[in-house]
Amino acid sequence: MPKKILSRAPVRICDIGGWTDTWFYQKGAVLNFSVDLFSYIYLIENRSQEIRIISDNLGIQTIIPDYNSIEYNGNLDLIKAGIKILEISKGLDIHIKTEAPPGSGMGTSASLAVALLGALAKIAEVNLSSGEIARLAHILEVEELKLESGVQDQYAAAFGGVNFMNIDYPSVDIEHIQITESKILELEKQIILLFIGPRSSTEMHKAVIKNFKKGDPKTLKSLEIMKDCAKKMRTVINSNTEAIGKIMNENWNAQKGLHPLMTNQLIEKAEAIASESNALGFKCNGAGGGGSITILSSIENEYELRQKYLKNNFTILPCKLCFEGVKSVEL
Repeated sequence: MPKKILSRAPVRICDIGGWTDTWFYQKGAVLNFSVDLFSYIYLIENRSQEIRIISDNLGIQTIIPDYNSIEYNGNLDLIKAGIKILEISKGLDIHIKTEAPPGSGMGTSASLAVALLGALAKIAEVNLSSGEIARLAHILEVEELKLESGVQDQYAAAFGGVNFMNIDYPSVDIEHIQITESKILELEKQIILLFIGPRSSTEMHKAVIKNFKKGDPKTLKSLEIMKDCAKKMRTVINSNTEAIGKIMNENWNAQKGLHPLMTNQLIEKAEAIASESNALGFKCNGAGGGGSITILSSIENEYELRQKYLKNNFTILPCKLCFEGVKSVEL
């Protein structure tokens, strides 16, 4: 019987300190929250040399005659890179599905890479720790595919949970934050996750990197504030939600200082609605400029705020905190 492997990994939201986990900043700090929007990989040995990759979300597929024929051409390259980096030469059918929308700023590509490497390691009978999978997933994106990527997303997907990360790029010292059951219930009720459409952060990345390299004071100050926000969030995560929201706002205000494209009319509209309903915290996920937004409502106004967003044609994504990282099983 052909082997069948099912693997999944979560995405993350509310990356406090994001942008400081990068190659250009080097020594940063991040605190983020993994949530139960999963990336799935389903592998089936096909007893040939062909590698067939099928994206259930996008409705596209590609067929590669054999391992030696792998080439990167912009068509499902992330999956090809995972096969190449683990040197999987057997024939496979690979089905991929993501619950988080592409371009959402929640680390979907890293989540997919982590789920893929977990599945490929399982089918190849290679033992990889969660940390090794995270490290390889980062190498896959930045070295194999030459993409811009920080290091937080891969570790969030591999480990799950609420994590504080001390960054000495590309090394990550990860601390799993223990939060109380009552705080979990509070956060899950009060967090509202908006999706406002995909975004490309290429132009922002180039501008922020350029300003950082030339020592622009505003850029340096914003990054330092965001790094400090991650450290402060680590200390208040089990205290009152007002303190959590305050740090989210401080981080977002600093993030907006990095580039004018960090915000736009739609984001500003979402922020204004949050303010009108006395929301505690607001932050664009990931690089910013679109994608998705984490809002921390007050416990009293959560339902009212959700209804306002729906009436204004915003998309709310359901999510709960996820304390399990990558998981791969043979069926």
